[in-house]
Amino acid sequence: MLKVGLILYSVREEMAKDPIATVERVGQLGYKNIEVCNHNAIQDPGCGFGVDAEELKATFDKFGSQVISAHIFPLEKADLKAVLDYNQVLGNRNIVNPMGHFTTYDDLMRQCESFNRIGKACSEEGFTFLYHNHDHEFRTFNGKRILDYIVENTDPQYLSLELDTFWTMRAGMDPIEQLKHFGSRVKLVHQKDFAWDSLAPINTIGLTPEDYEMKLDESTGLDGTSAYAQNGGKHTIPTEEEAARAREIRNTAFTEIGTGIMPIQAIIDTANACTEAEYIILEQDYTRMESQLASIEKSMEAFKKFGGIQW
Repeated sequence: MLKVGLILYSVREEMAKDPIATVERVGQLGYKNIEVCNHNAIQDPGCGFGVDAEELKATFDKFGSQVISAHIFPLEKADLKAVLDYNQVLGNRNIVNPMGHFTTYDDLMRQCESFNRIGKACSEEGFTFLYHNHDHEFRTFNGKRILDYIVENTDPQYLSLELDTFWTMRAGMDPIEQLKHFGSRVKLVHQKDFAWDSLAPINTIGLTPEDYEMKLDESTGLDGTSAYAQNGGKHTIPTEEEAARAREIRNTAFTEIGTGIMPIQAIIDTANACTEAEYIILEQDYTRMESQLASIEKSMEAFKKFGGIQW
């Protein structure tokens, strides 16, 4: 039975203000299975907010919470030993690459070799290494999807999947069928909900094989050389007017669990039946509510209405 978790990306604005107070509030709300989220791994091998591992662990312990996973971005530019040492203190055993950047088939194959190397190093220290998808991993090279190439060209001992069902759906895929397709490679599930009144389309890619196929000189995704990574997990958009309009459209796609159109109960049932996932983790990218803390509290109440999960 899946256990419900929370990635701290969902409360990243609060974490930036006061990480310890935010972790305490998350614990008070009742989230016990926590995925930390470091999008500032070039400067900080820990949780991304300059917090000592022992202090963070003690704060989780106060509320009976445990760290079950960690997103590290950009992982390829992080000090892997320092990352693993920090997470050893937290008691965490899952290290996640949150995002890849892909240009050509040859580039993808090189990255698969890198995933195997990183996964082997993680395994030797008692960690499971996972890849977290967005929509772009369902683009294709020679008609085959990037995520399928990754699964087929990595050792299952060294790379598992954290399947994000929201981004899977937004790639034009049925998340239930993809949970069945990837099966035992799925060890964690990310769950959001898609707003019925979104200004952004559900399908971000297209309808035809030609839409999905990667073109010459095209790139997709982010890596450690991106402006986002170099600026410690902050997006840079040329003007405030463009930034505001981009946020207005993009953010309307996200809504709290149980208030959108995703078949969440069917996703839970399929993950329980067809995968080796232990946790279904709330990731609330954006909210229209008054605060990120209010958002995760509303999602928690909705999660409690579903079957096949526990806390």
